[in-house]
Amino acid sequence: MSIRTSFFVSALILGVGMTSPAIERTIDEQTARSLVEGALPALGESPKWMNIGPWKYYWAPEFYNFSAYRAGGQGVLVIYYLSVNPWTGDVWDAMACKRITTPEIKKEQDAIWQQSGIPSEARETLSNRPPADCSADTKTGRIRKKK
Repeated sequence: MSIRTSFFVSALILGVGMTSPAIERTIDEQTARSLVEGALPALGESPKWMNIGPWKYYWAPEFYNFSAYRAGGQGVLVIYYLSVNPWTGDVWDAMACKRITTPEIKKEQDAIWQQSGIPSEARETLSNRPPADCSADTKTGRIRKKK
């Protein structure tokens, strides 16, 4: 790995962890929304029945964040909170800390990556970055006592 690539990857890793991104986003909000629509079938939902809109997720301001909701049976609201990585197009269930993927999403992500110009060495690091802290203590929103 060249010195320039090493520097770029290091800057990228450090910058991605901060509130403001170190590099410009490689996708726009419309593309992120399209990826969310593509992820909904993996959750057992049809995009045509879901209302999708922006969602302010203060713990991941650099991600594109959306809520997707529909009316369920007996007055129940079915809602998902989804975050899209602005550099890779990875779609995350923000509350479950799980990446959502389909063959169609993977194909779109490959195209996004090729157009981004970001070194391939950084792909795994960026793709594995969730929209928030997904450690075991924070997944449920409860703080667990240490034994």
